[in-house]
Amino acid sequence: MTQYTPEQTAFINHQAGNALCIAGAGTGKTTTLVGLIEKKLTQVPAQEMLVMMFNRDIRTDFKQKLQERGIAQPVPVHTFHSFCLKLLNQTGYLNETGYRVDYQSGESDKALVKTVLREIAGQEKTYQRQQMIKDPKTIELLLSFIGLVKAYMLSPREVFSMSEISRDYLFIIDAFEQFETLRKQQKLLFFDDWLVESVKLLESSELIRAHYHQHCKLVVVDEFQDINTAQYRLLKQLLGPQTQLLAVGDVDQCIYKWRGSAPQFMLNFEQDFAPATTYTLSHTFRFGHSLALSASHLIANNKQRFSDFLTISEPGVSDTRVELSGTPRQVGEIAQSVQRYIKDGGDPSDVAILVRRWSQTLLFELAFLSKQLPYQMPVPSVLGNSREVKLLIELMALATGRYQQAPQQQKCVLLFNLLSFPHCYVPNKILRPLCDQLAGMESSAWSVFITRYDKANESLKLDNLIERLGLLVRLQRKGSFKALEVFNQYRNESGLDNWIWKTEATATEVEEAVERLDSVATVLESMDQNCDKALQYFEYYTQQSSRHDAEQVSNGIQLTTIFRAKGCEYNHVHLPFWDKDAFPYMNKAAGSIAADVEEERRLAYVGLTRAKELATIYYTEPEKKSVKATNASKFVLEAKVDLAKELGPKLYEDGELPYSRSPVVEEYYRRLGRGEDMQASPEKSAAAFIKTEGEDYSYQWALRQPLPNNANKVISAMIRTKTAKYLDSEISRVIRELNSASDTKKKVLVNRLIVAANARSRVRR
Repeated sequence: MTQYTPEQTAFINHQAGNALCIAGAGTGKTTTLVGLIEKKLTQVPAQEMLVMMFNRDIRTDFKQKLQERGIAQPVPVHTFHSFCLKLLNQTGYLNETGYRVDYQSGESDKALVKTVLREIAGQEKTYQRQQMIKDPKTIELLLSFIGLVKAYMLSPREVFSMSEISRDYLFIIDAFEQFETLRKQQKLLFFDDWLVESVKLLESSELIRAHYHQHCKLVVVDEFQDINTAQYRLLKQLLGPQTQLLAVGDVDQCIYKWRGSAPQFMLNFEQDFAPATTYTLSHTFRFGHSLALSASHLIANNKQRFSDFLTISEPGVSDTRVELSGTPRQVGEIAQSVQRYIKDGGDPSDVAILVRRWSQTLLFELAFLSKQLPYQMPVPSVLGNSREVKLLIELMALATGRYQQAPQQQKCVLLFNLLSFPHCYVPNKILRPLCDQLAGMESSAWSVFITRYDKANESLKLDNLIERLGLLVRLQRKGSFKALEVFNQYRNESGLDNWIWKTEATATEVEEAVERLDSVATVLESMDQNCDKALQYFEYYTQQSSRHDAEQVSNGIQLTTIFRAKGCEYNHVHLPFWDKDAFPYMNKAAGSIAADVEEERRLAYVGLTRAKELATIYYTEPEKKSVKATNASKFVLEAKVDLAKELGPKLYEDGELPYSRSPVVEEYYRRLGRGEDMQASPEKSAAAFIKTEGEDYSYQWALRQPLPNNANKVISAMIRTKTAKYLDSEISRVIRELNSASDTKKKVLVNRLIVAANARSRVRR
C-alpha cells in the first residue's frame, strides 16, 4: 500500500469546493493524482469523472498507473483535444454542420497554407518578397501563428501585435483570414479547431452545457500551469453548480508562453474558481538540500509566482551537488566529464545535456561523434541538417578544386546553393538554367558570360549575382588558406548575416541561424587547418551524424532542450551556455509573446531541477581572467551556488546551522523544523566583510557578500547613471586601495566594492 506524505494525504482527502495543488518539481504529483482518483471513486462514479492530461504520452502513462494501482473502473482520461473530439461527435455537431475532422493535421493544413501563400506571393511585384512569402520557414511561421490565434481566441491582428514577429510579415494576418475562409469552404476541422469549436459550442448552447453539468461531477486537470485561454474557457463552461474542479501544477514551471500559457491562470485560481482551497506538495523526492537551496534562490526572483511556496528536500533524499564552471571551452569540458563518467561505469542514459536552443547542440554532436560517445536526440541531427554546415562543405569543395572535378549536374547544384544562401534575388526559374550554363564552362569565363547576359537582360537586376560570382572566383584560389579565413570571407563579403536578419521571421530564428554560423566558425578556429582538412572533417562527421540518426541509439547521453526535458529527471545534468548575452534570451523589439525574463528564469529553474545527483552550470570565461564583470548569466548569480554548496551539506548534520541573511535560507530552515538551529546574527562590523586569509578581494568576492544597509538605492542610482566602463574602472580602483588601506578605511571601501560590483553585474557592456 502506498504511503503518502501529510501534504499528499491532505489533497487526496479534499472534500468540498474546488482545489488547487501547487506541486513542486519531483514532489510525487502523479502518485498523488492516482491516490486522489482512487479516493474519489468511493464518492463519485467513474463515468461522472473527467481527467485532463497535458499530452497523449502523459495520458497513456497515467492510465497505465491507474491499472497498476488496481483501479478497474473505466475512469475517462483525456487530453483536452481528445475530449473535444468526443464532444463534437457526441453532440451531433459534426453531423449537423457537415464538418470533417482532419486527422492528418500537419499535412493537410500545410497544403492549405501553401495555397494561401502562393496566392499572396503572386500579388507581390518584387521577386525578393515573393521568395520570402513562399519560403518553407514562412509556411511554418503561418502554421504556428494560426495555432496561437486559436489558443488565445483573439483576432489575428491582436495576436500579431503581441508577438515578436517582424512587421515584414504583416501579410500573415490576411493569410490567416484566407486560410480560415478556405478551411470553412472545405468543411475541415484541424487539430486546433477541435478545442475552439468545442468552446464556442458550449458557450452558445445552454442545453449542451446543462448535459455536461449533469453528467460530469468531478474534473481533474494535470499541469494546470500550461493551459491556455481556449482550455481555460472550456473548463469554465464544463463546471456546473455541482461540479468539482481539482487542479495540479507548478507556476514556477510555466514555460510555454509561445503556446499561449500564462502564470495568471494558476495564480488567479482561487478567484476564478471560488470557493477554492489551495494545497501544496513541497517535499521533493528528486534532489537534495544543496540543489533545493540553489533552485529556490533562483526562482525567488520572480514576482509572478506563489511567493510563500518553497520546495524542500524530503528527509532521506541524498544531497544533490551543484557546481559552477567558468571555462573558455564548455563543450570540451562537458564531453571529457561525460567520458570519464562512462569510463568509470556510469550509464550514458543517466546523463543529460540541456540547452536553451537546438542550435547549441551542433558543437556537442561533433564532440560526441569524435569521442565515439553514444547520444540521443529527440529530433533529427542539427549537424546533419544544418544549412550552415552544408554551406561550409560547399565552400571548401569550391576552394580545394573538388568543384572542378565534379560532374556538371553536381556543379550546377553547388552553384545554385551558393547563389541562394544568401539569395541573389534572381528568380529561381532563371537562376537554375543560369547555374547549369555556368557549370558547363570554366570559372574564368564566368565574368564575360554574366556581363553579356546582364546587358541582354537588363530588367533582371543581376548586380548581386555578378558580385557573388566574383567572390566565388576569388575563393577558388584559396585552397591552401586556413578554412576559417575562407569561411569568414564568404560570410562577410556575401552579407550573409545581414541577409539572415532581413529574411528570418522572428528574432529567435535569427539567433538560431547566427549561432549555427558561429558554431561552425568556432570549430574551424579550434582546428586551425586548411580547406582540405576542414572539408574532410565536416564531410566525415555529417555522414556519421546521418548514420547515427538511422541507428537510433537507445542508451545514450540525452542531448535535448530544457523545454523537451520538462517532466524528466537524470542523475547528472549539464547546463551549458549560461552566459549573460545568451540566457536569459531577450529580444528588445519583441511584444509580450516573446520570452520575458521571468519566463526565462522559469526555464532555468526547470533545467536545474531535472538533476538527482549532480547539476553543473557552465558559462564562458576567457583564458585570462580579470577583475572586470563576469560573463555569467544573471541566473548564475541569482542561484547563489556557493551559498547552497556551503549550507546544503550541513543540513544533513545535527547541531547548529550557519547564520544567513537570505530570507530563502531562513524559511528553508524553518520548513525543515530547524529554524532554532540557526546561529545568531554576527555583530555588524567591518570585520564581517574582511576577506579570510589567502583570499583576494575581487569582483566575484564582492558579489558573494551581503549587501550593506540601504545599498539597493545606491545600486539603482549607479545602474541608471554609470556606464560599464566606469564601473569596471571603479572596481579596479577600490581593489587597489583595499590592498593597502587601514582597517578603519577598509569598511568604507568594502561597502563601495560590494555596491559597485552589484551594479556592474546588471549593466551590459
